[in-house]
Amino acid sequence: MKTTFEANAPFKIYKSLFDYHQDACFALDLEGNFILFNDAAVILTGYSKEEALQMSLIPLILDDCLEKTLRYFNKVLQGNRESFNAAIHHKKGTRVSVSVTFIPIYLDKQIGGIVGIAKNMIETSNNELLHIDQNKVLEMVAKGCPLKEVLEEIVILVENASDEGLCSIHLVNENGTSLILGAAPNLPSEYHDNILNILIGPKVGSCGTAAYFNRLIIASDIANDPLWKKSKDIALKQRLRACWSSPICDSHEIVLGVFGMYYDRPYIPTERDKQIIKKATYLTSVVIQHYRTEEKINFLSFHDELTGLANRSLFDEKVNIAIKLYKKEEGKLLGILYFDLDQFKRINDYLGHKVGDQMLKKVAERIQKCVRNHDLVSRQGSDEFTILLEHVSKQEVTLIANRISDAFSLPFFLDGHEVFITPSIGISLFPKDGKNADELISKADIAMYHAKKNGRNNFQYYNPNLGTKNYDRLEIENELRKAIEKNEFILHYQPIINLSTNKITGVEALIRWENPFRGKVPPDHFIPIAEETGMIIPIGEIVLKKACYQMKKWQDSGFFLSTISVNISIRQFFQPNLVPMIAQIIKETAIDPMSLTIEITESMTMDVETASTILHDLKSLGVNISIDDFGTGYSSLSYLKKFPIDYLKIDRSFISDIAKNKDDENIATTILLMAHNLGLSVIAEGVETNEQLGVLRQHRCKEAQGFLFSKPLPAKEMRQLLSDLPVSFLNLRE
Repeated sequence: MKTTFEANAPFKIYKSLFDYHQDACFALDLEGNFILFNDAAVILTGYSKEEALQMSLIPLILDDCLEKTLRYFNKVLQGNRESFNAAIHHKKGTRVSVSVTFIPIYLDKQIGGIVGIAKNMIETSNNELLHIDQNKVLEMVAKGCPLKEVLEEIVILVENASDEGLCSIHLVNENGTSLILGAAPNLPSEYHDNILNILIGPKVGSCGTAAYFNRLIIASDIANDPLWKKSKDIALKQRLRACWSSPICDSHEIVLGVFGMYYDRPYIPTERDKQIIKKATYLTSVVIQHYRTEEKINFLSFHDELTGLANRSLFDEKVNIAIKLYKKEEGKLLGILYFDLDQFKRINDYLGHKVGDQMLKKVAERIQKCVRNHDLVSRQGSDEFTILLEHVSKQEVTLIANRISDAFSLPFFLDGHEVFITPSIGISLFPKDGKNADELISKADIAMYHAKKNGRNNFQYYNPNLGTKNYDRLEIENELRKAIEKNEFILHYQPIINLSTNKITGVEALIRWENPFRGKVPPDHFIPIAEETGMIIPIGEIVLKKACYQMKKWQDSGFFLSTISVNISIRQFFQPNLVPMIAQIIKETAIDPMSLTIEITESMTMDVETASTILHDLKSLGVNISIDDFGTGYSSLSYLKKFPIDYLKIDRSFISDIAKNKDDENIATTILLMAHNLGLSVIAEGVETNEQLGVLRQHRCKEAQGFLFSKPLPAKEMRQLLSDLPVSFLNLRE
C-alpha cells in the first residue's frame, strides 16, 4: 500500500494543488475544449463543472479579446508559456476581466493540451488601482465603526437600481452574511452567493435627490423603509432594522446609490458614526464613478457612440476571427455586406445634422431587424455600414440583401418629416474574394460603387472585373474635372411632339461629353460620378446656361418652340443658390422664363415640405416644372396637388411594353387619367413604335418624345430639322 501511495503521490499532490487552488484553474485539449475545471473556476465563471466540461474556451471569451486569446493559445501549442489580460462572459451575462496564464501540457514529449490559471482582475488590478480608497471604506465601516459590541451588524452598499427594480449589492461584511442566513435558515441555496437578492428595492432615481435620502428615518423597521420592499421571509423582516442610510452622489449631486447599515436591534448612531458613514459614502462614490467611466471607455473603444453598433475596429477583428475559425463546408461561406445610404448628404444639408443622426439611429435599428441574431452589424463611419454573415450560402446572403432593400421601401419619420432613402449594397464572399478583413471589405466597397453605377437602390456581388472598372472610374473622375475647365461638354436636343398637331413644340436638352482621348463618353458612365463627387453642380450650371443661350438663338431666328427642358440633378435641386442661379441665367440670356422647363425626378420630392418650398420658389421665376421618370420613385400621389407642376413625364420603362403588357398599359393610363384630373399635361418618353403611339393617342396623351420621332440631335442638325419641317411628322397619323 505504501508503494502504491508513493507511486501516486505526485499525481495526488498536483491534483490537490489544482482542485483547491485559490485561483481559477482549468485544462484545455488541443481544440480548446475544457477537460478540467476547479471550484475557483466555477466561482469565476458561474458555470458548474458539468457545464464547463461540455464547453470550449471560445464562447467564454468576449469578442474584443478573442483574437488575442487565440493568438496566445496557438503560441502555447508551439511550446511557449504565455500570460495576458482578457475578459470573459460570466454565466449571468456580466463582463469579468481576468489575468490569464497558459502553460503547455506535455504527454510523452508531445504537447497534448494547455493548463490555465485565471485571476479576477477586479480583485487584483482594481485592488491595485483603488487599494487605498476601497480599503478605507471596508476598514471604516466594517472595523472602524465603534459599535463592536453589536456583533450582528450588516454593512450594505447599494448601487442605483436597474430598470427591473433590482438593486446591485457591492459590499456585505461577514457579520451581515451570518445575520441574513441566520434570520432566514430556509433561504434557497441560489441566494447564498448574493444573499441580499431577497431584498428588492424600487429604482433609486424615482425616490428623488440626495436630500431625500438624508431624511430617512433612523432605526426604522425595514418594512417601512422606502428603499426596500417587504421580504418574503417573516423572520428576516422582523429582525432587520435600519440604523443609517445615506445617498452616494457624483460630483453633480446625481444619486448613484445608497450606503446603508442595518442591525438586528434599534440603534441611534453618534456624530462620529455619521462622520464615518459620510466619508465612506464619498469614497464609495469615487469607486463607482471609476467603474462606470472605465466601462464606458471600454464600450466606446469597440462601438459607435451614436448607434451602439460595432465600430470599424471591432468589425475588422471579428471578420479576421471568423476567417480563422472558418471550417470548410460545402456551400457555406462568410459574407461581407458593405453599403451606404443614397443621397444621405442632402438630409444633413437641408434637414440638419440632428435629423441626420436620427436617420442613422433608425437605419441601424432597421438593419438589425433584417439579419440573424448572431450576425454582426457595424457602422464604418458617416452613412456607411457593414454586416458580417457567418456560415451562410450565397442564396442566404441574397435573401438578407433583398430583405434590407425591402425594409428601406418604407419611409422614415424624422422630426416631422417623411423621408425615403435607399441603400446601395456591395457584397464580397470568403474564401473566394479575399484572405482577410481588409481585402474582403475593400472588395465589398468596390461592389457597392458598382451598385451605385447601376442606378442605386440595388446590390451587387464583387467580381474581379470590378477592380478594373473601379480604376477606370478614378480616371474618369480626374478627366471630368479637366473637362469642366476645358468646356468639353456639348448639348444634344430631342424633339417633343404634340400628338394632336404633329408639331415640334419643344426640345429636351441632353448633355454629351466628347473627351479628346476617350471620344464620346456615354452619360451613364460619367453622370453618376459627377453626382457622387459634387461636380454635377458646376456641370449642371453649364448645361442650363448653354440650353438657355441656344433657345434664345432659335427664338430670335424665328423658330417657334414653346419650351426647352433642362434636367436638374438632386444635388443641384437642394443647393441653397439654385433659384438665384437660375434667375441670373434667365437675366443673362434674356430668355422668356415661360420658355424654360426645369425637370426634376420623382425622388427629389421625398421630403415633401422642403421640395414644396423649392418648387414654389422656382415657379415664382415664371418657369415651367416637370417631373421626369414619373412612376419609378416613391412620391405620394396625394402630395402632387400641393406641388406647382406643369408636366408629368411617363417613364420609358412603362412605354416599352405598353402595347403588349396590360399592366404597363394600366399604369400609363392611370397616370394619364390622374394628370388630366389634376390639370397637368403628360409627356410620354421613349416612344419607338407606331403601336406604342397608337395606345397613347387612344388614351389622350398630349405629347411624346422618342426615337420614333427623332434621336437627340446636335444644335446644327436640330436647326436643320426645324428649318425643313415647319410642320413636322405628318406621316404619323392617328
